[in-house]
Amino acid sequence: MISFDESLNIINSINTTATLKAEKISAVNAADRVLYDDVISGVDYPVCDNSAMDGYAVNSDLTKNINSSGLILPINKKVVYAGEDSVNYIYKKSGGENCAVRIMTGGYMPETFDAVIPLEDAVIENNHLIINSPVKQGKNVRNRGEVIKKGDVILKKNTRLTPENLSLLVSCSITNIKVFEKIPVSVISTGNEIIGLDKKPAYGKIYNSNGILAENFLMQNGCAVVNNAVCKDNLKEIEDALSNAIKTSKIIITSAGASFGDKDFTEKALEAVGFKIKFRQVAIKPAKPFSFGLINKKIPVFMLPGNPVAFYTCLAVYVKPFINGHIRINSRMHKIKSVSSFEYIKKNKRKEFIPANTFYKDGTVYSEIFEKSGPATINVFGVMNSIISVPEDASVIHKGELLDTYLI
Repeated sequence: MISFDESLNIINSINTTATLKAEKISAVNAADRVLYDDVISGVDYPVCDNSAMDGYAVNSDLTKNINSSGLILPINKKVVYAGEDSVNYIYKKSGGENCAVRIMTGGYMPETFDAVIPLEDAVIENNHLIINSPVKQGKNVRNRGEVIKKGDVILKKNTRLTPENLSLLVSCSITNIKVFEKIPVSVISTGNEIIGLDKKPAYGKIYNSNGILAENFLMQNGCAVVNNAVCKDNLKEIEDALSNAIKTSKIIITSAGASFGDKDFTEKALEAVGFKIKFRQVAIKPAKPFSFGLINKKIPVFMLPGNPVAFYTCLAVYVKPFINGHIRINSRMHKIKSVSSFEYIKKNKRKEFIPANTFYKDGTVYSEIFEKSGPATINVFGVMNSIISVPEDASVIHKGELLDTYLI
């Protein structure tokens, strides 16, 4: 049995999955995908000078030498609304630029007009705008390219795309992007008690919740689950599932059967298809049975325990970092420090991972744990938003201590 740090170092040293190719997809469907290249804006943003508010567009030069009687400008009959081509508006009939133009927020500034007087500040008499003091050039105007210029890198390669990123892309007229192809993964859950969702529930049977958990977790982390199998505790059946997985997958994850019970056939089945163990069991709680190795020196196999919380812990602290390292994802989610809001006595020398609720209060980030929590306490999936880790050498956690915290 090895330490957590030793196991993580072994996994992170593996570089066996083949180089992932690029795939071009619509930005509309790109949430959680990972950029293959830097994305460069093909347009300025804003695309044209436009008004930052509802008001009256004017030429600021006309207001530089206002005398005590003020400046009186006729108001053009035209109104500029957002999306209209105001550049083609010709105002010569109204004195050209020697007028004011009513303009709405987002409306493109007419040529030679460079400032906007807000509606609430405007003094109007007989369809004329009265200006009593100079107006600064650029006042209430959003200038072309002031936020993003054509040719700017707006997103770096290896960025995992969020809804906010997608809004940025579309705002810069980018509707198709290159992303990494998804890593094909097989998930194989074992146990006579496990049934697929297509089966009717029966006494002593439970649905394949770990398979569903893994599939959705992996989909959010740059993977596609190409096979989500359920196998009975039968050596031949598990071997067959593994043989199929080898043909289609770059990563294999197994659930249950990783210990030394009479029905734990997973490792035997793996050995039959070319598996070589890298380590067996880790000094962590939960998930002590977790083991790892390679099939044919190229396909990583994560042998996860079947208890739900232990299974999830391995996905979060082992599988996700491995995937992130392979795609080199620039992830916004980091391990943080939070303050313990609880007292906890630790009764072993293993590194512990505990489901938690991390929250912000009075300028500080705290974490609390749940009264009922253990490897099989699936109820925590309804309330947890983080996992805290307790070091191997700790025997007690006091209120106010800093904790390593994995945000979910």
